[in-house]
Amino acid sequence: MFIAAAIGAVAFLPSIVLNIALACGAPWGAYAMNAQHKVIPPELRRAFIVPTCLQFVALFVLLSAGGILPEIIPFLITRILSFFFALYVTFYTATVLFSTSYKERTVMGSFAVVSAVCFWIVAVGTLNF
Repeated sequence: MFIAAAIGAVAFLPSIVLNIALACGAPWGAYAMNAQHKVIPPELRRAFIVPTCLQFVALFVLLSAGGILPEIIPFLITRILSFFFALYVTFYTATVLFSTSYKERTVMGSFAVVSAVCFWIVAVGTLNF
């Protein structure tokens, strides 16, 4: 689980960086929102704040459940959250893979698939059969 958590964290970081950059006005719109905007308009930038915060929590849960970070929250809650975020990243992956933007599908889609697989490996690994 340690290796899957590390790989998943590295593969998930570009999504967090992209959301932060888009919220700050970077011209990377081809990698998000079906490439509707080259630069995200200021009124839409606020929409990237909540997903970015959620992705930071997901990254923390992944690293905590994978044994990289110490457990700050009880393990049962970490287990539940790891499955929740595995499902969240799976839905995120589906939206990216069905995007009409070629750059979003190929670049962000490859990162999303790797991170989704790693999230599921770590989540299932918390079950301790």
